[in-house]
Amino acid sequence: MRYSIKILGEYVGGNWTEQDLKRWLGMLGLNPVFTRENEETFIEIETPANRGDLFSAIGILRTLAPFSDIEIKYPEKDIIETSDRFLPVEIECFDDCFFYAGRIIESVKVEDSPSWLKEKLISAGFRSVNNVVDITNIVFWEFGQPLHAFDLDLLKEKIIVRRALDGEFIVTLDGVKRELSPQVLVISDSEKPVAVAGVMGGLNSEVTEKTTNLFIESAFFNPVRVRRSSKFLGLVTDASARFEKRVDPSLIIPALDRCCRLINEICGGKISKIITCGKNPDWNKSIDIEKKKIVQYLGCEIPDDFIIKVLTKLGCRVEQMSEYYRVIVPEGRSDLERDVDIIEEIAKYWGYDRIPEQMPLATIAFTPSSQEYLMLDKLRDIFVKLGFTEAVNLGFYGEIERNLFGGQVVEIINPLSRNYAYLRNSLIPGLLQNFRDNFNRKIDCLSLFEVGNIYCQKDHGFFEKPVACAGVLNKWDFYSFKGMIESLLVKIGYHNSVQKVSRSDTGDFVEFLQEGKPVAKIYLPGIRILKAYDLEQQNVFLSEINLEKFLMNGFPLTVYKPVSKYLPVKRDLALIVPDSINWKDVERTLFENIQGLENIEIFDIYRGKGIPEGCTGIAISVV
Repeated sequence: MRYSIKILGEYVGGNWTEQDLKRWLGMLGLNPVFTRENEETFIEIETPANRGDLFSAIGILRTLAPFSDIEIKYPEKDIIETSDRFLPVEIECFDDCFFYAGRIIESVKVEDSPSWLKEKLISAGFRSVNNVVDITNIVFWEFGQPLHAFDLDLLKEKIIVRRALDGEFIVTLDGVKRELSPQVLVISDSEKPVAVAGVMGGLNSEVTEKTTNLFIESAFFNPVRVRRSSKFLGLVTDASARFEKRVDPSLIIPALDRCCRLINEICGGKISKIITCGKNPDWNKSIDIEKKKIVQYLGCEIPDDFIIKVLTKLGCRVEQMSEYYRVIVPEGRSDLERDVDIIEEIAKYWGYDRIPEQMPLATIAFTPSSQEYLMLDKLRDIFVKLGFTEAVNLGFYGEIERNLFGGQVVEIINPLSRNYAYLRNSLIPGLLQNFRDNFNRKIDCLSLFEVGNIYCQKDHGFFEKPVACAGVLNKWDFYSFKGMIESLLVKIGYHNSVQKVSRSDTGDFVEFLQEGKPVAKIYLPGIRILKAYDLEQQNVFLSEINLEKFLMNGFPLTVYKPVSKYLPVKRDLALIVPDSINWKDVERTLFENIQGLENIEIFDIYRGKGIPEGCTGIAISVV
C-alpha cells in the first residue's frame, strides 16, 4: 500500500515533513520510497514478513509515534444500533476461523462515492467501485483489517464458514469461474459458497446499485489456511496478503464499527447489533528484560524514561522494576517474541549512530576443522591449480534429469516443485547445466569442478557418497583431459587403476577400476544428452571420482628417492600382445620384471600384415 504524507498528517493533527519521515523510516530499516503526483507526496515502505501491522495507516502512525510528541487521532467509530435484524453465523472448524464478526445495515443507498472519499481512496492506491465498497477499502487502509460487504438479500438463511466441497465452483468478483477443493476455506450461506474466505468475494453476493441491505464481515482467519486457499486458486489479493501476515485481533470489531459508521453517514441505513461467532485467541504476552542486558547488548546505558516512552508509544504496557522491565506486548506486534526483540526496538529509536563503536570483549574459541574437511579443501586446491573453477549446485534435480540419465534416485515426499523432486545421484547433470548457462552467456571455453555428496538408494532409505566431478567445455581434447584425470587419481592414492571402456544410450564411459571396483569414470556425453543441454556442437568431457577410499586413506605419503648417479638408458621394444590381455597387466609385468625401469611410453600401435589374428603390435619406449 501507499500512503499520502498529507493524509497521514490528518490523523496526527499536523504535517510531518518528507525529510522527517525519510530519516525516521530509514532509522527503522523500512527503506521508504517517495513519489510525487499532482503536487502530493506519497510514501511506500518495504514491509518485513513479520510486520503485518505496517499494512495500515494506524500501524504506520504507531510506528512513527515514538519519534514525535504528536498524539494519534484515531478514526471515529461510535455507532447507534437501531435495527433488530439478525443473521445466524456458524463456524465449522475453529482452527480455520478463530473469530467472525458482522453487522447488518438496512435501507442503504448504494451509489457513486463523494469526491473526498474518491480522492482519499485513489491516494491509497485503490480504484473507486461504489460508496459501500470504497468505504470497506478505506477502512482496510486505515486499520489493516480486511472487510467484506455482502448483499444481504442474496444470502440464504445464514452464514457458514467452512471448507469447500469437491466439485463446488464460485465465480469471484473478477468474473472468473473457479473450481474449489477442501483446501479452500469459503464463506457460504445455506446453499452455496458466496466468498473465498480472506481472499475475494463472490459475484453471487456482490453489492450493486440495486442493493438495499448489507451484511458487513470482519474476521480473523487462520493465516495458513488463507495462504493455502490463495495458492490453490492462484489468486493473491491485498486482503489475502494481509491475512497471511496475521491480523491484529484487537482491531477486528473497531474496524467493523468504523466501517458501519461511515456507511451510515454516507449511505444512510439502520445498523444492527453485532453478530459474533468464535473467540479471539487469548493474548497476554509479557516479556521481562533485564536492564543490565540492554547495556550488555547495546554497549551503552539508555535512560529509563526514554525506554518507557518508546515502548508506551508503540502500544506496550511497561512495568518498571528495580532490575528489569516487564513489557506487555500489544496484540498487533506478533514480531516481539523475546527480550532481544524489545532491545532491538529500543536501539532503532535511540539511533544506531548514537551507539558507541566498541569491539566485544569476549574469548573467541575456534572450532578445529575436521580431517575430512581439510582433505577436501586440499583437493579443491589441486583442482584450482589445474585451472578449474569451483561450482556449487543444489543437491536436487527434477523429472527432466531423471529421464535423461536414469538410474535409481531418491524421491522427495514434499518437494518445493517438480524441478527439485529428487536427490541427485550424480554431479554430472549439475555441471552440464552450468555449461549451458555459461554458454548462453557467450562463455564458450570453461573448466569447472564440484565436490559434494550424491545420494544413493538402499533397502531402507538412502546413503550419502562423497564424490568429485570435473568437466571441460571446448578447453582440452579428450586425451589431455584423460591424462589430467589419471594424474589426479595418482595424487589422491588411486594408483594402477585398470581402465574399462563401455557405451550406453547416454554416451561413452572410461571406467577406472581398483580391485574390480570403480573408483572414477570419464564421460563423453552422447548426442541426446548434448541436445538436451543445447551443447550438441561443443566438445564436452566430464569425470566423476568416488572419494570414499580417498577420505578413508588420505593422500599417499611422498617418499624421498635419491637422484640416480647414472644417465638414463632408453630402449625401444616391439611387443605382440593378445587382445584378451589388458595393457595395464602388461605394464605391471614389465615393471615387476625389468630392474630399474622408470617409465614406459607407447609410441605406435599396429594391426595387420605380420601380426597374428587376435593380437596387436605395440611399440614402446622404456627408460
